[in-house]
Amino acid sequence: MEPDPTWVRLETDALGSRKIPRDALYGIHSLRASENFNVSGTTLASLRPLVKAFALVKKAAAIANNRLGLLTDEKADVIGRVCDELLTGQHARHLIVDVFQGGGGTSSHMNLNEIIANRGLELLGFACGNYEHLHPVDDVNLSQSTTDVHSTALRIALLFELVELENAVSGLAESFAAKGRAFKDDLKLARTHLMDAVPMKIGEEFAAFSHVLLHDLENTLAMRAGLSQINLGGTIAGSSLSDQPAFTRAVIGELETLTSLSLMPAHDLVAAAWNMSDLVGLSAGLKRQAITLSKICNDLRLLASGPNGGIGELSLPPVQAGSPQIPGKINPVIPEMVNQVAFHIIGSDVAISLAAEAGQLQRNPFEPMLAYALLGATGMLAKAMKTLAKQCIEGLMVNLGRSRNMLEHPQTIENGLVPFIGLKDAHVLAQSISADTPLSDLLAPYLAHKPKS
Repeated sequence: MEPDPTWVRLETDALGSRKIPRDALYGIHSLRASENFNVSGTTLASLRPLVKAFALVKKAAAIANNRLGLLTDEKADVIGRVCDELLTGQHARHLIVDVFQGGGGTSSHMNLNEIIANRGLELLGFACGNYEHLHPVDDVNLSQSTTDVHSTALRIALLFELVELENAVSGLAESFAAKGRAFKDDLKLARTHLMDAVPMKIGEEFAAFSHVLLHDLENTLAMRAGLSQINLGGTIAGSSLSDQPAFTRAVIGELETLTSLSLMPAHDLVAAAWNMSDLVGLSAGLKRQAITLSKICNDLRLLASGPNGGIGELSLPPVQAGSPQIPGKINPVIPEMVNQVAFHIIGSDVAISLAAEAGQLQRNPFEPMLAYALLGATGMLAKAMKTLAKQCIEGLMVNLGRSRNMLEHPQTIENGLVPFIGLKDAHVLAQSISADTPLSDLLAPYLAHKPKS
């Protein structure tokens, strides 16, 4: 059934004409893309950080073009107003393009250009589609191309997401550190190869979790320097044919003001048009953090196992019933969730590596997948860490009685005392232990002596 002609408008591109809902803020380019790439069911609207970054780039470009006398005050003002609306999450239903798309992000870019133009036309008192008054390419996209806008928006979005990740890692590390301080003098059995080894302090185990998370964070945050180098103004292929030094200086300055980020032009605009090494480096950092986090969650699940038939040294806070058929059973669901997030991030790193490698000549057409994978990985990792800290680590309890019981075997005492009193004396002392000897007496040399040199 044909749409009511009073409820549609006609738009035309190089391929012909299409009917579009009269009040739709998207245009013909977005419509074609939504039909061509209807694959994942996940649209650009799901990438809020990227949409907000696009809005910041577009607002900065409008201000810069206005300062250079290329865009009227009225057009620059209305573009900025629409960008402010996008920053607050408005117009999400008009972001109709699938996150998996060909064209290196052109469809995402045009979706934003058309929304800004059509919403701007509404604010100016015109109907959507009357592009002679505000054009998505000639005005909204003035002095820009997908090559530089999509790349810049992605890096801006990632820089903001790294702030959230830093907060999440720092919070989780402090949760572990707090447990380390709480149990700094309590002893437990260390295990290597899943077999009994030597006594160690419980606080040392939790402190180690904290330290390694912060160390991995330093590695990830080192990628900020590369992400801060943007190719805005390089336009198509970053070549001298489209060199716009005045615009580049102006737009990056405006973008720094809008974002409060320290940004600089890429050293080589041609290389920046296709080189994804900074994104690969960030992905590697995220994978490193995911691997560490997953290992920690493996330890938490193992140490909390049982509680009667397993190790049972830890009690994780109950957040939901473990089984409708086993009363009282509590599963380690929060660490299990974090494990799965880590698996996803590790897999995404492979996809990101392949996408970065697969570019040809002066453009990488796979930036949309890179954006989806990287923003997803960064956001999920931050949320998973915040959840682990709040829902698991803060309420975690150490079963000190269980830990002490596992230390009382003579062989464990002997292993722990060797570095302090020597092999011979440790063996003699361990063999003289009686069942009723207090644990504090058994481990007195461990606590009072320095290791033998």
